[in-house]
Amino acid sequence: TMNRRQRPSASPIAGTIEHGPRGPILLDGNGVRWRLGFTAGQVPEGLAGRVNVRGRIVEVDRIEVDYLEGAT
Repeated sequence: TMNRRQRPSASPIAGTIEHGPRGPILLDGNGVRWRLGFTAGQVPEGLAGRVNVRGRIVEVDRIEVDYLEGAT
């Protein structure tokens, strides 16, 4: 059997969506910019403003999004 490493989970992160040349970027409250990846490359329509994101950190600067909602 193959050993699969479990990817670390990201705590929910609140931030503001910015649009970069390679897709959406989340700017968090500490000034860190995270590239956001979505299943099958499907970026939610109208993604903008303040959001809360939960997902897996798959690179030092990228989160594979499991859940995203507009901040309230």
